[in-house]
Amino acid sequence: MENMEMNNNYPQEPSVKDFLIWLLIPTVLGAVTCGIGSLILLIVWACSSSNRVRGNFAKAQLIMMVISIVLVILFYVIFGAALIGMSASLS
Repeated sequence: MENMEMNNNYPQEPSVKDFLIWLLIPTVLGAVTCGIGSLILLIVWACSSSNRVRGNFAKAQLIMMVISIVLVILFYVIFGAALIGMSASLS
């Protein structure tokens, strides 16, 4: 029975408004500071123990950032090599 009760640290679960704010703040901060501000904010939220739900949200956002960066690098490597090969064959 003790596992079935809500977490005592949070009187209620986060609302949709909370999640929208958590998405909006890093987006606006990233646009103003060229991405570095949102990265720092998400790292602070992920390492903070004051709000576990927001921390998990920030960790998920950071994981998505890393996956996006890896995919972009792979995209540039694959298509960049193809473009270099095409330009070499035209010469």
